[in-house]
Amino acid sequence: MIAVALGTAAAAQMGQAPVVVDAPAAGAQAPGTVVGPLEIYFIDTEGGQSVLLVSPAIGMYGTRETFLIDPGNLNPPGRDAERIIAALKDAGVPERIDHMIVSHYHGDHVGGAAALADKVTIRRVYDPGAVTPELNGNRESGFMAYLPVRNILPVSVPKAGQKIPVAGLDVTVVSVAGELLKTPLNGVRRSANSQCNNPMRQIQDNTPNNAESIGVVVEFGKFRYLDLADLTWNQEIELVCPNNLLGQVQLYRTTRHGAQWSGSPALVHSVQPRVAVMNNNPTKGGVALTFKTVKSSPGLEDLWQLHWSENPGAQNSAENMVANFTKDDPGHFIRVTARNDGSMTVKNGRNGFTKEYSASRAPVVTSSR
Repeated sequence: MIAVALGTAAAAQMGQAPVVVDAPAAGAQAPGTVVGPLEIYFIDTEGGQSVLLVSPAIGMYGTRETFLIDPGNLNPPGRDAERIIAALKDAGVPERIDHMIVSHYHGDHVGGAAALADKVTIRRVYDPGAVTPELNGNRESGFMAYLPVRNILPVSVPKAGQKIPVAGLDVTVVSVAGELLKTPLNGVRRSANSQCNNPMRQIQDNTPNNAESIGVVVEFGKFRYLDLADLTWNQEIELVCPNNLLGQVQLYRTTRHGAQWSGSPALVHSVQPRVAVMNNNPTKGGVALTFKTVKSSPGLEDLWQLHWSENPGAQNSAENMVANFTKDDPGHFIRVTARNDGSMTVKNGRNGFTKEYSASRAPVVTSSR
């Protein structure tokens, strides 16, 4: 399936004929036409990362576009690719990825790229560029598995502040390869941030690739989603101090799985999410400090979890807001349906429990299962 994603120039470099892609069917809706809400699938990769966004608008191929933030874990081989495909099927869109971010080169984020490329077309990839060696064989394995795919897929290395052109969405890169956004996002007014009075900083652990993470803000009208992959605690502070360059968001995925090395209170309490989703597993991420930080954030209504946390002091959310309880669970997703007025619906793929969040700050429960 990899060759299908190649454009004319790339195919010529490989000695192949240019690939002919299907044109939109006669009578198809014009590119840019909004046909539904934004769908966001938080896919269970057992403590890795994979977030699938399905655009609200028609793209250049006549269907809603797909935007994947990380293809998940290297091992077990193919598991996370199958879970991504299951999410595509649930969304009712073609089994392809129009845009894929590889946020950084740790195996729990990039390791699933080759398996996914074997199964579906990937049209465009964005990654941090050169790899930062960590002198740890286990940490290099994900990048080594990705490298053959990277050599033949269309890859771009974005800059902080650059847009990723997903139909119907405004996607801005706010961090990449150690570079951070320097000016406020559109519509965000530069002003002193009260959360920045001597914010606590950390000595970073020895995982420099986390500092290379591609982070994005995704906007659909009044709805805003923040995903910083595994960006470090101190870098998070730089994005909001002394001025909050990001503004406030409706939805936030806890940085670095909810581990103690990210999720600075200065960041979380500055962006003030209404809803947060934690991509942890029973023992990875989901530490007591993250629960305390997120649940004390001004305006937070709920924290949803891909896994129940077994860590000491974990303030787990109600069971209806937890998608999986053990590593033996089949990998249930959490789905967010977001609308351009800022409202959203969150659904637990395990039991169908659904909660509505209106355009105001007051949530409404629509399912009690």
